[in-house]
Amino acid sequence: MSENLVILAPGSMTHILPSLLVEYHSLKPLSIHCEFGPSGSLRAKIEAGKHYHLFLSATTTHTQDLFHSDHLSKHDVLGYNRMVLLHRHSIDVRQETVLSHLVDNARILGMSTTGLDPAGDYAFEILKNVSVATKTSLSDLVARTRIITGGRETPNAPPGRNQYGWIMETQNVDLLLTYYSNALAAIDDNPHVGFCDLPEPIAMTGTYGIGVAKNTTKTAFNLYRWLLSKEAQNRLADSGFIPRMAGDW
Repeated sequence: MSENLVILAPGSMTHILPSLLVEYHSLKPLSIHCEFGPSGSLRAKIEAGKHYHLFLSATTTHTQDLFHSDHLSKHDVLGYNRMVLLHRHSIDVRQETVLSHLVDNARILGMSTTGLDPAGDYAFEILKNVSVATKTSLSDLVARTRIITGGRETPNAPPGRNQYGWIMETQNVDLLLTYYSNALAAIDDNPHVGFCDLPEPIAMTGTYGIGVAKNTTKTAFNLYRWLLSKEAQNRLADSGFIPRMAGDW
């Protein structure tokens, strides 16, 4: 009977990880169950005693902390994912106009949940940088920003729809701070959206972590090592991630 591996992974990898695991399965057949959610929520489940083998997180803070609290036997950087501005096609957004759109009271901005979802934490740091760069009140920026994903009670896309393409279609937002990989998937789902890179004063990149559970199996360690391999890293890069440094492979 094959071993059933349990992987906890961030929602931003929902459209990436399954295809990666199909490729790994073709090399080494095994049963894998994935549970996706905000990294902070998944960390809390681990700390509460949830059974798992691998934890993939949208921030290395969680994997480092879990390692130091003896929940993980090993951890590393999985890759990087830059933040971008997703927008309706009807809005002309260019890198040189990003700041003016972000401080425009006529624009409705969306972001993820701080504390639970690292994308929300990154977005909040971006808003702080916007405040400094434009001399705009941070409280005013936050007050008109909608928390529309990454939380326990935020709306979820129906089956078959990408979360971010669906949000831009149904949740009354003009702009959304999210990962580049999410933006690519959103555009595939919703032809009425585009994205723009953030200008240097407010640019930010998330660092993803990976960890293997304490006292886990050799099978889990093999998958952990494969996800850090050049082959898997190239697949992540195809989906919008920035791979680990070549010297780390």
